[in-house]
Amino acid sequence: MITLRLSLALLLGFGAALPAGAETPPTLKAGVTVASDIVRLGDLVDNAGEFSEVAVFRSPDMGHTGQVPAWRIVEAARRMGMARIETGGRTDVAVTRAARVIPLADMEERIATAIAGSLGIADSSRIAVTFDRGVRPIAVEPTVRGTLSVSRVDHDQRSGRFDAMLVVAGAAQSDRGGFRVTGQAAELVDYVVPARSLSRGEVIKASDLTVERRPRHELAGVPADAISSLAQAVGQAARRPLVAERALRISDLMKPEIVERNGNVLIHYEGNGLSLTVRGKALEAGAEGDTVQVQNLTSRKTLQATVTGPGRVTVVQRAAVTTLSAAGIGSPASTNLQ
Repeated sequence: MITLRLSLALLLGFGAALPAGAETPPTLKAGVTVASDIVRLGDLVDNAGEFSEVAVFRSPDMGHTGQVPAWRIVEAARRMGMARIETGGRTDVAVTRAARVIPLADMEERIATAIAGSLGIADSSRIAVTFDRGVRPIAVEPTVRGTLSVSRVDHDQRSGRFDAMLVVAGAAQSDRGGFRVTGQAAELVDYVVPARSLSRGEVIKASDLTVERRPRHELAGVPADAISSLAQAVGQAARRPLVAERALRISDLMKPEIVERNGNVLIHYEGNGLSLTVRGKALEAGAEGDTVQVQNLTSRKTLQATVTGPGRVTVVQRAAVTTLSAAGIGSPASTNLQ
């Protein structure tokens, strides 16, 4: 709290014990809000009568409250000629200077928008603004309704330091240059981390992930290929066991395996005008589009096949080769599908 200083402009004089016409004695108030930069006796004392407009103290800064000791008020009144004031047992009076107070959050938003624009960033929420210690909310005259804006901002991208001037249209301080604020501004970067440990091959759901946001200069330990959005990971599978709260990388993911190792599969043969399906066993696990080894359970022959769906693989036979001989045209080479 700010202790109000006794005004150097105290008016000295003598008067009656009670103001003329007063029905009740002057009584100290518990608290008061003033709009002026001067506190008058009538602001502090009920029934001050002819002494009401006498200036006695300077007001606190706009938007602040100061405590005036009761004995100082009594002493000042006595010197003005008001011989007696009922204090009601109060030891001090709280004096608040009326103001329109602009919160730090609004100031941060304006600074962030200005710096985002200078960096070519469309979303100002990606700029984190931290004011230096001692920066306080802006307080202007209570009648001022002008908007808050940034008249100047200097920002060092390397260090993140900024120096800015804020103005409020119609405020007296704005006419004198504005309100200077300093601090740190950093671009925030998103990256995705598992919310829990994930096993190899486990298909990832949105609930398994969390998006972290940190200033770019704090990302020394985050890999360059870290995933920045949930869409990049949801529906993919873990290529290896993943630890919770560690940045998720593109190389940590793979397509979900839809064919299990040693699992039953349907082998679909295509080629040479033929198409048939037989039962088989996958000798390797694989995702859609992967090439895996499978075994035809009828012939026990091992084949290379492409995973085309859950529990399904396809073997595409090459076209038959026609051989030419001196005797004439040979027969097409046969293909063993079994």
